[in-house]
Amino acid sequence: MVSNWVVYKVMLRICKQSARALLASLVLASITLSAQASDRDISWLTFSEINHKHWRSSLDIMDSSKLLVTPNDRSSRGELHKILVIVAKKSGSYKLAMNRLLEVFQQEKFLSEFEVININRDETVGRQLLSDAQKRGFDLIFTMGSESAALVHRFYRNGPLPVVTAINKDPVTLGQVSSYKEGSGTNIATTSLNVPIDIQLNYLFELNPGLKHVALLYNKNHKQVVKTEVLPFRQAMEEQGIRVIDVTVNSREEARAQLSKGLPEAVKSLGSLDPTLKHSLMWMTSSTAIFSNLDMVSELSNGIPIVSTNPNAVREGRQSAAVAIGIDRRNNAHLAAVYALRILRDGVDPGSLEVGVVTPPDIALNFLVARELGLKVPFTFLEGADFVYGYKGELVRSFGQNL
Repeated sequence: MVSNWVVYKVMLRICKQSARALLASLVLASITLSAQASDRDISWLTFSEINHKHWRSSLDIMDSSKLLVTPNDRSSRGELHKILVIVAKKSGSYKLAMNRLLEVFQQEKFLSEFEVININRDETVGRQLLSDAQKRGFDLIFTMGSESAALVHRFYRNGPLPVVTAINKDPVTLGQVSSYKEGSGTNIATTSLNVPIDIQLNYLFELNPGLKHVALLYNKNHKQVVKTEVLPFRQAMEEQGIRVIDVTVNSREEARAQLSKGLPEAVKSLGSLDPTLKHSLMWMTSSTAIFSNLDMVSELSNGIPIVSTNPNAVREGRQSAAVAIGIDRRNNAHLAAVYALRILRDGVDPGSLEVGVVTPPDIALNFLVARELGLKVPFTFLEGADFVYGYKGELVRSFGQNL
């Protein structure tokens, strides 16, 4: 006969094993939730000193993917408007854009609060946000980035709340809107980060009238960049009889290794075709995988001018593009903020607003780099440039204002 003591010890052992298993499960669940929270964390979204004077931001203590931004001064008359801002990933561009959005709303004294949520490319999370937005009392939805814009075009077209898109690739080329001159005809007002290719080419041929060869730098797996920048540019070059040499990367993680191999090969090819390199340039798309490695691109360009579609590629010092012809993220966000105000304050139908494109495009110049390359910058470029770095590589003009 088994004694009570033996039974007790067996039961105690079973309880300990169960407790350890339960603890392990809880730890695993905690790690999983922490990883998910980390992926969607939005604490990277910080604000400028000027915005801190007018706005208060607070992370949701239960959900690190949510950031609430409220006005410090609520004395303004009128209704408080609630705006949902959807971002799909961590991005410095979204930080710039959100700061500009707040500046515009403050300048216009339009009483609003913003809830910014990072969905971390999770379509299910995004669709649930859209589904719940109206009953949670939001008045307008703001998307930042091409992925968030694609989400609303796919799942929220003709939805109950107005939408404004910002920091996204060309909605016309992507087939989201039929024409630059017409609105979407839906609840979505769109903007674009892309300069129409014919306008870019006018600037490009003014910069280098004898252009014959171009090295085209891009991430071949960035579908939006390929569709809105790479394919239109290549087609336009081929129509002009200009040879295009692709320099591609697969991802941001592989970019440096692939650029270290691909760029010297492209430079060698250009050198054999154009020994003086006077009829050649590098066209750098807005692919983050390329843009984030501008230092390497500059070092390996071997005297070939770099022209970018992103004004932020022109920066202080020598590790810079010589020229950029594009749209600054902050100016795009400013235009999108104006669209949001027209909808909320003036009652404009979002579907009637034509695609918001900043015109003329933002021109950025680095005269230190241009001089060292022997690149002659047309006076018309300087005349209309928004951002200029001088002969010592220092910033001398910002947003069209001389410093």
